[in-house]
Amino acid sequence: MVTPVPTPPVPEAGLRPVLLSWLSTPRHAFPSGEVTRADALAWQHRARARLAALLAVPFDPVPLNPRTLETVQLDGYRRTMLAFDTAPGMSAIAWWVVPDGVDTAAQPGGTPALIASPGHGIGARDLLAMDAVGHPRPEGEGYQQDYALRAVRLGVPTLVVEPLGFGVRRDHAAGTPDDDASECAAGSLLASMLGTSLPALRVNDLRRAVDLLPQLGADPDSIGLVGTSGGGQLALWTGAVDPRIAVVGVSCYLNTFATSVLAMEHCPCNAAPGLAVELDMPDLAALVAPRPLLVEAGLRDPIFPIQGTRAALDVVRRAYAAFDAADRLLEDVVDGGHAGSGRLLPELLAHLQPRDTRPRPSLPERLA
Repeated sequence: MVTPVPTPPVPEAGLRPVLLSWLSTPRHAFPSGEVTRADALAWQHRARARLAALLAVPFDPVPLNPRTLETVQLDGYRRTMLAFDTAPGMSAIAWWVVPDGVDTAAQPGGTPALIASPGHGIGARDLLAMDAVGHPRPEGEGYQQDYALRAVRLGVPTLVVEPLGFGVRRDHAAGTPDDDASECAAGSLLASMLGTSLPALRVNDLRRAVDLLPQLGADPDSIGLVGTSGGGQLALWTGAVDPRIAVVGVSCYLNTFATSVLAMEHCPCNAAPGLAVELDMPDLAALVAPRPLLVEAGLRDPIFPIQGTRAALDVVRRAYAAFDAADRLLEDVVDGGHAGSGRLLPELLAHLQPRDTRPRPSLPERLA
């Protein structure tokens, strides 16, 4: 008879518990306690510079070289598929959707416009009542509920940008099997080996879209950016680093890193090396202040738990209070899961009214 040998006790060896034990208050966290407007501005200057360094791309800007791929007239709007260059050898794909009756060339100084970024799934077409191959489907389906088309129905021209590795920007030569499969894992690996990150490349695409919009007739002082889930990530990160964006909408994303993307299995496209050491999600949202910010969340979202969203909003409210701009923080917490509601989208878009009908801060004033 063999006497079993007791297993000696071993220290905690799990990957996630060990690495999360390294996590502490970020170096550039929004200040605790009472914060004045001057304090908040000084913090934003430091924190935005650090975020810009973390999201830097290893190339100089290239000419946009926009070109039209297709234009179709549909019920109530005109949809133009565009390509424009964002990096050496890289072209972004986007759909520029203009409501009937809106002449982007006739508005003095340009017309208000929106950029929309999709979450994981079939890509940009899922915001415009199309299936994976571009065939029309009924409006309002899916967890993103065609919010880009909803903005168009509200009279706002909208540019829907396909994220790198989604939809039509998947590497078809690699044989990705499913229409709704993203290539975030491959993109994250390649980007990291080349000295950058996948979200940095995607944020660069959106910032180049901001460069492009005035050429399409948009008012450069009245450009908004919205997104759901992975698109909410890109809307928040881009809005935080680029103050040219006048309003930001974030659905199914705002949380804390410790209770969401670091606490469970998440897509690697959520990662930028060193970010959690420097800033947390609510700090990114605080960088949007005092610009209008819409936050949507579900009480039963399994991957962005509501307790993390509530903790994040506590920080964000303090940032907006420091700027005396509490009325510009729009919150919509619904009894649902991982899906947007769109209920406050009209209120957010109201901040994008034409320059001759509503006074609003210009870019220099946003940076004051």
